[in-house]
Amino acid sequence: MKKIFITLLSSALLLVSCLPYQEAVYLPVQQTEGGSWSIIDSKGYLAVKDAYPADAVISSISNGIYWVCSGKHYRLYSVGHPDIPVIDETFVNATSFFQTDWATVSSGSGTPLRIIDSRGNIHATLPQEISSCYGFSSDGYAVYRDEYLQEGLIDHNGKIIVPAPNASIASFSEGVTLVQKDYNDKIIHIVDSQGRQVGDINTSQYNPVSREFHEGKIIVCDANSDQPRFHLLNKQGECILTFDSNVTEMENTAYYQDGFLVFIGSNSLSGIIDSKGGIVLSPQYNALINYGKGCFAALLNDRWGVIDAYGEILIPFEYDYCHPTAIGDSFILQEGNTYFLFSPDGTKLTSFQGMQKTADPLLDFTSCQGDTSADGQDDDSSMETNMESYGLMSFLPEGTTKYTGDMGGYPIEFTITNRPGKGELSAIYKNVKYGTTMKMIGESLPADDGTISFMGEENGRQWCFELDGDADNITGTASGSNNWQFKVNLKRK
Repeated sequence: MKKIFITLLSSALLLVSCLPYQEAVYLPVQQTEGGSWSIIDSKGYLAVKDAYPADAVISSISNGIYWVCSGKHYRLYSVGHPDIPVIDETFVNATSFFQTDWATVSSGSGTPLRIIDSRGNIHATLPQEISSCYGFSSDGYAVYRDEYLQEGLIDHNGKIIVPAPNASIASFSEGVTLVQKDYNDKIIHIVDSQGRQVGDINTSQYNPVSREFHEGKIIVCDANSDQPRFHLLNKQGECILTFDSNVTEMENTAYYQDGFLVFIGSNSLSGIIDSKGGIVLSPQYNALINYGKGCFAALLNDRWGVIDAYGEILIPFEYDYCHPTAIGDSFILQEGNTYFLFSPDGTKLTSFQGMQKTADPLLDFTSCQGDTSADGQDDDSSMETNMESYGLMSFLPEGTTKYTGDMGGYPIEFTITNRPGKGELSAIYKNVKYGTTMKMIGESLPADDGTISFMGEENGRQWCFELDGDADNITGTASGSNNWQFKVNLKRK
């Protein structure tokens, strides 16, 4: 069952990312419920045992390097020496390394941001006018914001590749990025690592569905159409493929991975397309998650399992939840409070009682300036607060409730499912104009007066909806890891 996770660390939980390109991949886990943190590898073997207290937060682990946040201090550690920090210096905020060798760190408000490598060496001190900097892509580039929230692009040495001001810049992928000078500008520029325009997308004709290139392609849909068709563009912005009209929506991460893409058919079920646009698996599942290498998490009749691209069952549909994070080639499935690590052939490798949740997908994309209270301690006593006595959580009806409204002026539908008896709080977001959908997991934050956070991933980007209100009217903010932020207004349908 999807759980309602109660936490005060709304800006401290780091993403556990899928890192299929590394030689070794690790996962922070609790061997006993509420116990100290250990680290296992992708085969289920214990690499680090009981090294960090239960209230610590462990980042994604890249090439054996990771952050541990405890008492608002970020310290850098390695799997090889889990008891000795890589460097003595601590920080009040930091981005994860993911599959890169670089991170952005902050020593507190009023201090310039710095770029460090995984050995703790300083690569660059950024200009004071750079107010925030986001996680580096595998290409070694990061989006930054100035004091006016305008965006630019830098490399891992701090060199400015695309200077601000720009309204929006996507994460760098496969040698290019998308740059929109102004939100009213109809042209999205495709820019290379030298800052040169190599192509463009005219939003009068196409609207990007995904924000990054994968396998040399990006997905768009027709603009200003009641029944838009989906297309593939190359890095010059040229259309190279139009999908079958039966492809009515795109599921969550709308990009190709190892030659396959998840889509939604006219029956509102999910299927799989190959790199030539051919349907290799007809839409028949309630949800699919592309793990890569031809493997997919699949939801069928409220039970999760794992299949290959052609529907062969690798892990039976016997589980409450299948986590969207793959650890190397292995999958994480959950039944009740127990997590299981499976190999691709369906072998159960190990089990554990806790793992770092992707509860705040925006950590690595929030301002790194942080606050100056690095020596402060969290008050754990409020963890015992009854979440149902606060804010939206106290008004939210049980069962499934549909809301309609807008997100930054775009018409949306937002369907919330609240089953307290089963520990489930989830939502489905739909962009009415473009037909894209996103499944989201909810979390109630009693420290924020019952605000509910819904976290999900759409078009290769993480989103967090911070919502408050009552049963009939909900307001809030939607923040995306592509650095967009929109106001949300919803009314009960």
